[in-house]
Amino acid sequence: MKKLMVFVLCIFLFTGCGNEKNNDSAPTIEEPITKETTLSLKGEESISLEYGEEYIEPGFVATSKTGEDLSENVTVEGKVKKTSGEYTITYTLKTEDEEVVKIRKVTVNPIEVTENASYVPVLMYHYFYDDTIGEQPSDANHLAKSDFINQLDYLKKNNYYFPTMKELRDYVDGKIKLPPKSIILTMDDGQESNYRIAYPLAVQYEIPITWFIVTSWTDPTSDYMKNLLDSGYLNLESHTHDMHKAGCSGMGHGGYFQCVSKTEGLNDLKTSKDLIKTTTAVAYPFGDYNDLTKEIVKEAGYSLAFTTEWGVVKPGMDPYALPRVRISAGNSLQSFINSI
Repeated sequence: MKKLMVFVLCIFLFTGCGNEKNNDSAPTIEEPITKETTLSLKGEESISLEYGEEYIEPGFVATSKTGEDLSENVTVEGKVKKTSGEYTITYTLKTEDEEVVKIRKVTVNPIEVTENASYVPVLMYHYFYDDTIGEQPSDANHLAKSDFINQLDYLKKNNYYFPTMKELRDYVDGKIKLPPKSIILTMDDGQESNYRIAYPLAVQYEIPITWFIVTSWTDPTSDYMKNLLDSGYLNLESHTHDMHKAGCSGMGHGGYFQCVSKTEGLNDLKTSKDLIKTTTAVAYPFGDYNDLTKEIVKEAGYSLAFTTEWGVVKPGMDPYALPRVRISAGNSLQSFINSI
């Protein structure tokens, strides 16, 4: 009788007897939130440093959609030198289905200068040979490795300042001052010994060098070249794209560039500029130049042009006909010091 009464009561109250919970009160199941692959920079995205101040990498955080640490999948490209300039650090996170890129800008402020340099030597090197392993030079354009080491050591110990090409142009125009002991090291052609001998020493002594390369001979976009540029101690400038050849008899050293049409010259230099991308200066092939070549260089968007004429750069000079100091084999360290 009791069981019957309970059954009737349950039906009357519509309570669904026998269930521990009412179905209407069951919890709602939420869909999981899908996370995204993230790459974020620690510290500021724009950093300002004083000249000579060491850049300390703040780092980054990289996580997968499931929260997994992906730091090992991030490549960091770019180098900040202690010399003034604008530098870019690129962080790239690659996964199977996406790529995330972040950029950090680092500015190294110019050195504070009270007394302006009366002149700036721009050194002109060509080729090197390793005398420490018995190599011999083929001509006076080949400098011994040991002599180059002595020169770099002297510059380092005497606290020389190494301005950028932009700084040199501003110095020539009278817009900025440079420290009295300022100097620029340039090398023409981009020959094999520049890579094998000069470049490692420049990195070792933390002294930037500028290569004037012929872009039809040397590909500035190659992975090998990118790795060299990442050191921060190599700058590429133009030695034209394909004008380093003879063909203009009776003028200068016979360099072809001084006899080309304006259209051909512009196309060549613009090709070189597009390949190097950051170039601001040209070294005339064979040192040959005239009013037309200067006009072509300027119209192609370059700020400076160098000859092979001996001399030091001073304020007020023609920025498209700047002299250099040739460094030849056989000169003593004292001769080097006297020339700068």
